[in-house]
Amino acid sequence: MSKTEETKLLEDALHQRQIEKREYGCEEVTIGFKAGGKGDEIVDYMTMDASDQFRCYEIKVTLSDLKSDNALSFYGDYNYLVVSDSLYLRNPVWENHIPPYAGILCGKDLRVIRQAKLKRIDEQTRQMLKSSLLRSVCWKYENHRNAQILNDTRALKRQMEQMKQEYQNRIEELDQMEWTCHDFEYYYGANHQITDFHLEKEAMVQRKQYALRKEGRMSWTSENGELECPVCGTHQNQETPYCPYCGTDLRKMKEHE
Repeated sequence: MSKTEETKLLEDALHQRQIEKREYGCEEVTIGFKAGGKGDEIVDYMTMDASDQFRCYEIKVTLSDLKSDNALSFYGDYNYLVVSDSLYLRNPVWENHIPPYAGILCGKDLRVIRQAKLKRIDEQTRQMLKSSLLRSVCWKYENHRNAQILNDTRALKRQMEQMKQEYQNRIEELDQMEWTCHDFEYYYGANHQITDFHLEKEAMVQRKQYALRKEGRMSWTSENGELECPVCGTHQNQETPYCPYCGTDLRKMKEHE
C-alpha cells in the first residue's frame, strides 16, 4: 500500500529529529527473523543512539488507522505514537489504544502531547533490535543504491540517444554540404564553360588572390602609361572595378576585420 502524504511528512519529521539528536535509524524496520519466531512485525520508524537506547515510533494519520488490528510494535526503551494533526483533533481516548509508557507526538513539528516513559528491555531484545535495525538499514541502502544505478543508467541512455540524434543531424548537414559543393562545381563550370572546375582548386586561387589583395597587388598597375591587369595581363587606358576580359575584382581592398 502506498503511503499518504501525511505519513511521508511525519516520516520526514522523524528523520530530521534523528539527525538533530545524532541518532541512527530508518523507517519500516522488520523486527526479528522468521527462524526466531518473529519477522512479521514492522516498526514504522526506529532509532538507536550512542548509548544503545532504542526508540520506536508508530505512525497513525486517521482514526480508522488507529483502530485497526495492526499491531503497535513498541519494543524500544522509549516508544511513541506519532499522529497527524487531523487525528489529534478527533480527540480519541488514547489509553484505549496505547500502553501507559508510550508517548504521543503530533504533527510535522512533533509536538509532545505525552512524554514517553522508560520501558525496561532485556539484553536479548536489545540484540534483536540491533540486528533488525542493521538489516533494515542495509536493505534500504541497497535499494537506494540500485535506484541510483537505475537513474544513472537512464541518464546515460538519454545522453546516448541525444548524441545519436546530434550525430545523425551532422551526417545530414555533411550530406547537404556535399551536394551543395557538387552542384556549385557543376553549374559554375557549365555557366563559365570551364571543363575542369573544382572547388578545392578555386579555393586555392582565392586564397592566393586574398594574400595579394592584402598587399595591394590585386589592382590595376601602371605599365608604360597603360593600366595592366595583374591576372590576365590585359592593358587598357581607364581603371574599372573589374577587368573586362577576365572579370577579376580589381578594387582596392577595404580594411580587413
